[in-house]
Amino acid sequence: MRLFDAHVHLDFYANAPQVVAQADELGLSLLACTVTPAGYLRAAQELAGAKGVFLAAGAHPWWVADGRIAEKDVDTLVSILPELRFVGEVGLDFSPAHVGEGTQRAQVAAFERIMRACSETSDPTCPKVVSIHSVRSTDVVLDVLERTGAAKSCRCVFHWFSGRPEELWRAARMGCSFSFGEHSLATRRGREYVREVPAELLLTETDLPAGENVVGSAEEIASSLERAIAKASEVRGEDVGALARSNAAALLA
Repeated sequence: MRLFDAHVHLDFYANAPQVVAQADELGLSLLACTVTPAGYLRAAQELAGAKGVFLAAGAHPWWVADGRIAEKDVDTLVSILPELRFVGEVGLDFSPAHVGEGTQRAQVAAFERIMRACSETSDPTCPKVVSIHSVRSTDVVLDVLERTGAAKSCRCVFHWFSGRPEELWRAARMGCSFSFGEHSLATRRGREYVREVPAELLLTETDLPAGENVVGSAEEIASSLERAIAKASEVRGEDVGALARSNAAALLA
């Protein structure tokens, strides 16, 4: 593993098998997050046997909020969780810029069901890895992780963390990791968080591609990771590339 992407949407690429083959040649390992259970099931067929790909089953809060993920879809995800190690993208988003009013209860209900199922089916010798979306909702996300037991039974990774400093430290004390990419490092808050996060909790990500049904390449994933590593290394004053590889190996072990 030369580079690890802790949050990429491989199934959004129209040429996903080609991207995966290129990634293998480039030494990339990818935590491939999906946004719906149906999307996960399609990707599981398309990418079956792909080297270096850790495919995660997700229920993105935007899709829950607007009804594209219904209760029956959450049922589907919960039913397959016992067989899965990787979960994501899941979480909560309370930003009015992203979701409509009055959706918080439905989001929390879905997220809590998923995290309780994750906690109950996580193998202590090989814990589930969960990539978490949290926008204006981190305290509630952390409450759910504690209430369901997932904070202890799973390896939780906050993707593109943007919460308050006290929320970051609460998550860190709970043992959660944080994945940062070049977009978060373009902000002052993102750079400050990359500077402050304990070394053993830091991971790299891209959140690529920018939309669905995109023709792309593994080279753009690698380039984005390399830019993020360069900026993070500058901010922290240490080799974040080696650090991220070590942390990724520990996460996946």
